[in-house]
Amino acid sequence: TGAGSGLGRLFALEFARRRALLVLWDINTQSNEETAGMVRHIYREMAEAAAAAPRVAADGEKDALLHCNLQVYTYTCDVGKRENVYSTAERVRKEVGEVSVLVNNAGVVSGHHLLECPDELIEKTMMVNCHAHFWVT
Repeated sequence: TGAGSGLGRLFALEFARRRALLVLWDINTQSNEETAGMVRHIYREMAEAAAAAPRVAADGEKDALLHCNLQVYTYTCDVGKRENVYSTAERVRKEVGEVSVLVNNAGVVSGHHLLECPDELIEKTMMVNCHAHFWVT
């Protein structure tokens, strides 16, 4: 979650370098797609490097990289809304399969001191930074 920027994006790129099939969630569709583009670029570079490498690995590592199905899926999801989380999770189960590792990274910061923070921002902060962890998990 929160794959469209910051730490979420960095996590996605690092998992891509480790040949993970990725499912990226973010509330911002455009930034999430930008992260997916970066991931696809990493996948292409790895495949090109493997294709260009001399075939010497007896353990089939090169063949495994050439034939593995590295993919990235993107979903727009507001993790602060329980029903949005549940419906997106169901789509992921149907379209991708079960998730084996969850990096629950989405978060918001109000930028206000507690006593100056409007109720709506406190509620949003709690929904995204606390409740969403239970819903997504």
